[in-house]
Amino acid sequence: MVKFPIPAALAAGLLLALPAEAAAQAAPRVVLGNVFYDGDTQQGISSFLGIPYAKAPVGDLRWKPPVPAQPLPGAHKAVNFGAACIQSDRLQQWLKGIATVFGTADKVVADTIKVSEDCLYLNIWTPAVNGAQAPVMVWIHGGSNLNGSGAESLYDGSELASHGVVVVTVNYRLGILGFMAHPDLVAESPNHSAGNYGLLDQIEALRWVRQNIRAFGGDPKKVTVFGESAGSIDIIHLMASPLARGLFDQAITESGSPMGRMSTVAMAAGFGRQFAKALGVDTAQNQLKAMRAKSAADILAAQNNFQALVLATGPTVDGWVLTDVTARVFERGEQAKVPLMTGTNALEMTTLRGYLPQFPRTISGYRQWAGGTLGAATDSVLRYYPAAADSLVDDAAIRLTTDLFMTCPTRISTRAMKSSGRKTFLYQFTRVIPGGEKLGAYHAAEIGYVFGNKLPWLPQQPADLQLSKAMMGYWTRFAATGDPNGRGAVEWFPYGSGKDYYLELGVPIVARTDLRKDACDAMDPPLKAQWAGK
Repeated sequence: MVKFPIPAALAAGLLLALPAEAAAQAAPRVVLGNVFYDGDTQQGISSFLGIPYAKAPVGDLRWKPPVPAQPLPGAHKAVNFGAACIQSDRLQQWLKGIATVFGTADKVVADTIKVSEDCLYLNIWTPAVNGAQAPVMVWIHGGSNLNGSGAESLYDGSELASHGVVVVTVNYRLGILGFMAHPDLVAESPNHSAGNYGLLDQIEALRWVRQNIRAFGGDPKKVTVFGESAGSIDIIHLMASPLARGLFDQAITESGSPMGRMSTVAMAAGFGRQFAKALGVDTAQNQLKAMRAKSAADILAAQNNFQALVLATGPTVDGWVLTDVTARVFERGEQAKVPLMTGTNALEMTTLRGYLPQFPRTISGYRQWAGGTLGAATDSVLRYYPAAADSLVDDAAIRLTTDLFMTCPTRISTRAMKSSGRKTFLYQFTRVIPGGEKLGAYHAAEIGYVFGNKLPWLPQQPADLQLSKAMMGYWTRFAATGDPNGRGAVEWFPYGSGKDYYLELGVPIVARTDLRKDACDAMDPPLKAQWAGK
């Protein structure tokens, strides 16, 4: 839990005026109608933690769209994070696996944040800028839509906010509670919709930001949504959603692009019936009532053993939140027309191999796996990822799947944005931390550089601090202007401005062209066949 000392209050017109004799001891206060939030300040950055943006999604509100929060009138302390949404400890185990490579697994300490179904909170870090309206950056965390929260220490917004932006981190419903569809949910919905509750939470949080962020020193007309992994994928879905239209002005997506197959609401509802059986309520006369009567702990226990969990918890084409497969929306150019900054890490799959239970170990297995995945494109793709011996299969498969699931789908969404007429900036993060050569530039490695925070178990060199400073500059300038470039920075050319430019974010930072062009050209047909239903 991050705690801040309380020095002098901000004296901005946006904050409640305080008597001079009390100012030295007072916390910063923000007024929203008849509700007052008292936060903390450290080194010119004020924080307001655990602010509710929607009612607790419990009881009859479980598996329903979020209802705007209605805090009680009066003063509320905003110095502690709200609860994280219901989840397992899978994230901590994943971090320990990475730390083991550096020999520091014993230093991985869980963030001391409770877990609850009452979890729809956001957190704000704002610079002490005497009431100036700063650009706003809203973070959507990753974790496969199963884990994570806006309160993770890696996402502390203090350092990033010191670069002149207001940082907001958001919790949203996860797993079965956030994404399950069921025929009875479709039947009770006035929109004949089910699932996508986590996306609806993100939309409600963005709506709250538009309506209230001015009181925290933010510019409601300059909102950038940014996120990583599942958060990145969700942002691309939000760009395709009519319900999110007009709620953000720029987008930054890190390591995740949903350019592939998606479930219809009917398919997803079928997985919901399977979950009802796993929960032991499939024989109930009213399955939905029986599921809502179960405790969150019971649902989590059933979720942890549910074989179809990944299929049951993805965003769904429900006809309301998402009206079509997101890739098709982008292909037609119907997505939100906002500036986009997007990219991936050079070796994503070294830390994601657990998501591939059939990960090949032999040349024959590798060939068989590729054939089942790539179809007629197998030979043209495998030429870029050869393995002459069983001992070389692991490396080849990691490089192939990194491009298949991350690099090349991101290129598809980038090209779709280029044709929309909005500037799009592509990057690849390549920094390999000394001692972590086995991992390479792994999935989520860039986050600490973006926020200016480092996990205590990760080694760090002066070059990492310089790279982090440069990346925070690019990210915050993009939030301010829709263009990451600035004086003294390596120029980042827009994608498709004469060439397919991208910026290599490593040591050093280098402007390059044609990221994995030949390999991605070979992968385009099987990737596009997925959303075409072939």
